[in-house]
Amino acid sequence: MVKQLTFLLDTNEIIPAEPFRDTAAVDIAALLSRCMQYGHRVVVHPANRDDLNRVKDDAERAQKLAALLKYPMLQESPITDTLTALAGPSLDGSNDHRDLRLLAAVESGAATYLVTEDRRLRRRANRAQLGPALASLQEALELLDQLHPTDAVPPKTVRLMEAYTVDYTQEIFDSLREDYPEFDIWFKTKVATDAPGRRCWVVVDENGRYDAIALLKIVDRHPDHEGAATKLSTFKVSAHRAGEKVGELLLRAVLEWCAGQPDVHELFVEVREDPSKAALVRFLEQFGFRRTLAATKANGDVTYLKSVDPPARSDLKPYQFHVAFGPPAIHPDAHAFVIPIKPHWYQGLFPDSPTFGSFGAQTLGGLGAPPTPFGNAIRKAYLCHSPTKLIPQGSTLLFYRSGDTTHGASSSGAVQAIGVVERTMRTAQAERILSFVGRRTVYSAEDVVGMCQGGHNVLATLFRHDHFLSQPWSLRELIAASVLNGAPQSVTRIKSERGLEWLSQQMNA
Repeated sequence: MVKQLTFLLDTNEIIPAEPFRDTAAVDIAALLSRCMQYGHRVVVHPANRDDLNRVKDDAERAQKLAALLKYPMLQESPITDTLTALAGPSLDGSNDHRDLRLLAAVESGAATYLVTEDRRLRRRANRAQLGPALASLQEALELLDQLHPTDAVPPKTVRLMEAYTVDYTQEIFDSLREDYPEFDIWFKTKVATDAPGRRCWVVVDENGRYDAIALLKIVDRHPDHEGAATKLSTFKVSAHRAGEKVGELLLRAVLEWCAGQPDVHELFVEVREDPSKAALVRFLEQFGFRRTLAATKANGDVTYLKSVDPPARSDLKPYQFHVAFGPPAIHPDAHAFVIPIKPHWYQGLFPDSPTFGSFGAQTLGGLGAPPTPFGNAIRKAYLCHSPTKLIPQGSTLLFYRSGDTTHGASSSGAVQAIGVVERTMRTAQAERILSFVGRRTVYSAEDVVGMCQGGHNVLATLFRHDHFLSQPWSLRELIAASVLNGAPQSVTRIKSERGLEWLSQQMNA
């Protein structure tokens, strides 16, 4: 049974809910509805009231304070010396001090999660080691979806299309027209007529409706110097597919294409500097896009740039290396582990794996794997009962799909999916695991509770899917290369120098 959670709203999350007026309001309304449905609490804090008391207009201030009365209000929690030392001191009555009061509520346990889009507040929380207890609206909704799963989402396919075949009258483009009134003219005269210089990926539902679209201009002027770079001129996910990791599915298609192009080295995107784009900016930053030194454009756009050309050597740590340049990007000095995974779970976690097992003949397409957020995602999670305590961040993961029985004959397993570790956790508390992995695991909430029964510790691993091997590595091949001594029964670290050297050679090839 999932215990009651308490979501503390940052002030900026309270305001959109009253009145119902924009995208943020849709998300906060969904959060309130789901919490009411499943018995979780949504609360506010005296710091919110102090924030709203600063509104200068009397009528507006009275309206917002009245809206605050609709929520239960927490009492003040003491601000500990430890919190002040880690998060940083602040003057009484300042905005920083109000933020500190909110963090104190989380530290004391009065709130399970602080719901906020404030990136500065997140940085302070990370310094105070409270980062996991902060959630954006979308992350809070994803957590509730994981704890209280609904029906599987419809199937997804990513299509590479010629630019002139794109139906730019579809609904997904409406918000782009609002931001850029000249969108239709631009698409007809610049994009459709320059198909050889463009690449376009579209995620389409079973009715032909566009769920997401990414459009590249292969050669454009570099935002920081006189050279060239590739521009991600359009990247859009439909609002009705939010939370299904369709953006990650689409971005992976784009980055895989970039990795296969010898003349593509850097990818940039221009984003309107506006609070409504905060989620997109956070998404881009998670995958190595960094704001450039380029000046803000006259229309308010700022530029984010990512290198897609991993160097042979780097001073970056393995995980930072992967984020900066991948996926795909494997640091040559990363630790390496083999993760055994049964065919059923492999099929769910990697539904687009190009081959099924070591044969290379039977594709996964059409085998009935249900489409899921974790199947779409780059950032995934895997759970097991391995006695391994922790796996270092940035380690390379070789997912060994174990053998199955086909027509009564046993078949050996193979490695085809490669990942990079974000974080790991080892615990017997199901709720901690569910909070840790969100909607990124193939296991249901009931599965996780069952794994923890009897006090059994579970190793939860958050990882990023880096790439699929074009040809799987069979068990025989792995044994011959000294990567394994036999079929792995648990998480196995590769310690053999010969095995690590072979692995490095294969990755570089």
